Amino acid sequence: MNNGKKINKFKICPKEYSWFWNVVNASGLETLRRTSYNHTDWGLLTAFAERWHPETGTFHLPIGEMTITLDDVSSLLHIPITGKMLDHNGTSCTKEDGEEMCVEYLNFPINKCKKEFKKMKGAHIGFKTLKDLYIDNLRDALKAERLKKPAEDVEFLRECTIRCYLLYLIGATIFTNKSMQYVDVIFLTYLRDLNLVNTWNWGASGLAYLYNYLDAASRPRCGNHGGYNCLFQARIMAHFKTFGGRFVDPKYIHDNPYAARFLPLKGPKFPGEHRSALDTMRMDEVVFCPYEEHRQTRPFQDISWYTGWIMCGSAIINPHLPERVLRQFGHVQSIPRHPDVSAKAGMNRFTIADAFASYLTANYVTEEMRGPKVVRAFDTVPGYIPWLYRVSHPKILPPVEADPPTHANLEEDNVSGECDVSEVTKKVRADLRKALDGKLNLADALVVIEKAYTDLEPVDAYLVRRKRKRDSGEGTKKRKKKKKTTTEDAGTSSL
Repeated sequence: MNNGKKINKFKICPKEYSWFWNVVNASGLETLRRTSYNHTDWGLLTAFAERWHPETGTFHLPIGEMTITLDDVSSLLHIPITGKMLDHNGTSCTKEDGEEMCVEYLNFPINKCKKEFKKMKGAHIGFKTLKDLYIDNLRDALKAERLKKPAEDVEFLRECTIRCYLLYLIGATIFTNKSMQYVDVIFLTYLRDLNLVNTWNWGASGLAYLYNYLDAASRPRCGNHGGYNCLFQARIMAHFKTFGGRFVDPKYIHDNPYAARFLPLKGPKFPGEHRSALDTMRMDEVVFCPYEEHRQTRPFQDISWYTGWIMCGSAIINPHLPERVLRQFGHVQSIPRHPDVSAKAGMNRFTIADAFASYLTANYVTEEMRGPKVVRAFDTVPGYIPWLYRVSHPKILPPVEADPPTHANLEEDNVSGECDVSEVTKKVRADLRKALDGKLNLADALVVIEKAYTDLEPVDAYLVRRKRKRDSGEGTKKRKKKKKTTTEDAGTSSL
């Protein structure tokens, strides 16, 4: 059973138990219950994961870079994206610390806890065990209340019930692991004080957790991809109209998270058919800004412009670089800075937390960096697509000869087509000479230099392509084949 079904089949407290729902609603995590899917399209998720680049934290696609941003998290899941990110040390706690927390905060008997940790091979609790623990605590709390036991005993059992539910909820949604069998006890650290649950940045840490699994999935022969969660699938359905089978829930209202709008169908396990579809992606298949009609319910939050590192503990640290996906924010996409400039090396969990807290001072995509608003949703600066094809490989499958180009982006033709180097350089030199012969101020000189730089882009792309062909030996093979054919024709003529 996938994690979405686990959540949807979980029997929760009736609404009249206000002591339960008041805390769960105040935690900021209740909405995760409404964003779980019964079906997972593993083939589609894998096809997208193949295009993930850990260095940039983005998917490299034929139409440009895209990614899952903090704004996606806020709109799709309605969980907090501000506050302090989860800052535990490592990826899990020790068995001793885990046992202590389970006894104190979950009312989990020590002998059963030790047995569970041994079974799960670490400080983890299986979903079935956690669900049984929730039921036991709820029953004991109701019984204690009925028997009029001391208030502190009733309150203890109630709080343990709530923690069991919240731990189950986050473990099956934003912190899913490859096994899909258990949740790490380390997350119980942030549920100790139920009054402070909503002060933690579950959105940013959940996004870093997903990024971490995408990093692993993008590596060759990485094995099972079970760490994908509802956020990943919901984001694809929101931004790509024709990828993945789904229905739109006719009863959906915008009070619910945007992810609840979709009812996905079960897709193929393997990504084969999706690979070619992604390689021939068209601009009209992409929705860069899908949340405009949802803004009244979930307004855009300024923290979404944060550029730098996000984390889920000291061992899971990933870059969040919105400047690489400006079209998702309604701005013309420019050629971005090197990722090392935006996400500086050598950061740890303490310096990352400080940078995130003071993002407005230095770690922010300023209005100047954002550039102009788009006229068409897919607008980019001249030369962006040739630059992308020069520095990346946004297509997975090798090109098919005589296959006509799609209209994914007309600039792609400049990358794959021939380039008359002599004519281009001659024109650039003539323009430069004309400018030099005139009187130039600094502003005019910058315009001339920028034009020359843009005009030389096709030459640069052409030479890189020629070098790749030469290094691969493809050009040599063609020349040998041509020479052989010419020799054979000459022999035939002499006969």
